[in-house]
Amino acid sequence: MSFTPKSCAVMKGLAALTIAVVLTAFGMPRANAAEPYDIYAILSLTGPLALIGGDAQTSLQTVQDLVNKTGGIHGQPIRFVIEDDQSQPATAVQLANGIIAKNVPVILGPVYGASCLSISPLVRSGPVMYCLAPAIHPPPGSYTFSASTSTFDSAQAWFTFALSMGWKRLAVLSSTDAAGQDQDRQIDAVAANPKYGALSVVDREHFGIGDVSLAAQAIQLKASNPDAIILTSVGTPTGTALRALKDAGLEKVPVITNQGNLVHAELEQFASFVPDRLYLTAPRFVTYDISMKGPVRDAQRTFYDALRAKGIEPDGPHSLSWDASLIFIDALRRLGTGATAKGLRDYLEGYHGYAGTIGIFDFRDGSQRGVGLSSVVVVRWSPERKTWSTVSEIGGKAR
Repeated sequence: MSFTPKSCAVMKGLAALTIAVVLTAFGMPRANAAEPYDIYAILSLTGPLALIGGDAQTSLQTVQDLVNKTGGIHGQPIRFVIEDDQSQPATAVQLANGIIAKNVPVILGPVYGASCLSISPLVRSGPVMYCLAPAIHPPPGSYTFSASTSTFDSAQAWFTFALSMGWKRLAVLSSTDAAGQDQDRQIDAVAANPKYGALSVVDREHFGIGDVSLAAQAIQLKASNPDAIILTSVGTPTGTALRALKDAGLEKVPVITNQGNLVHAELEQFASFVPDRLYLTAPRFVTYDISMKGPVRDAQRTFYDALRAKGIEPDGPHSLSWDASLIFIDALRRLGTGATAKGLRDYLEGYHGYAGTIGIFDFRDGSQRGVGLSSVVVVRWSPERKTWSTVSEIGGKAR
């Protein structure tokens, strides 16, 4: 058989086409497919804070899907690379060192305040650490930012709620870790305000987050005859504390705690020893059903719709990582994926007008968090309905 130049050209073309089809069939990447932009996060997926870290992980995965469906960052998809610190500050530091070596502009997390405090010295010159725990107070202009409202705001809401409920004698049960020590300081700062002069702290008890019995502390709390008990711990230690209060016969005394315990699965686990009246400070996203029309309600609708589509009813930790990650992504959409840590930090320092699930963010006040008391409410847990309901106005006053 003889081949003409024309027939040879045709056969070469068919061969090239065949090779292309085969390579495609075996998954060879297309030349124009954009590589994902990796965003590193340190979360507690095991240990005492696993429920909080698990919520944050779910939220980030949902954000990833949402962002990629809407074009990613200038057409480039994002990918959250999540590492488990096992609820241990020392492990968080090891992970952070490894991530910092990659010269990334930001680390999302951790979810444990003590871990954030341990990492902060490592990021004095970058990258940005967007801590997903409210229990830290970064200095203005630093590379450390903190998600949601502060523990000072929570303490203000506790005292405002107590005052409006007619409670005068408050007892405090705090963990001895860095987060618990911070809450003690914020309680002292708020108690010093003459506005709360009718209230008094009649007892303070402390416990280690690894303690398995708080019987002695509970006996002391009962002896102080409080109108209400402020419980500052989060995660598994909260269950240990609530069990001790019930065993001591304090289940009729109201307990008010923080947004770190605003987790359906956690509170359902504690069902057999949850007090008759358990209150929690909560981020403003919980007011979705009664929110006025506007950009915040729109953000809340997107948040609820995305999680409920996965069969998930939003918890407090969901909103922490949701707002923080979307703020960072919004910044990258403006700065580009080549943004440096310094460029990102400088941009966030002047960032304002962003409508998140808990309010309008404005970082220009130097708080490194962008929201305050106007994003806090108080809710009451209902064991029967297995959910919570809003029982205060914004800021904590009972309604």
